[in-house]
Amino acid sequence: MADYMSIKPFGLNVIPSKATQEQVSKTVEEAIGGLWTPVLDYLKKNENVFSGDVSTEINKLNFQTMRLGMAMDEGKEVRNLDTNF
Repeated sequence: MADYMSIKPFGLNVIPSKATQEQVSKTVEEAIGGLWTPVLDYLKKNENVFSGDVSTEINKLNFQTMRLGMAMDEGKEVRNLDTNF
């Protein structure tokens, strides 16, 4: 009597075909890859910031600005900051 009433959890009574298994694996790969894609795109887009190139360029521009200011104020005395408190 219990033979015809096979009670299995839902989903385990269906044997998936090869195409279904491939689709499931593709969906899982895309879902997991979709989580990392925005992060990797952001890192690639802002690579110069993380590699230190932007910091180097900012330092160069600050140095050029300081030199230009010193050249413009050639006749004036340059103020030195005393860092000893």
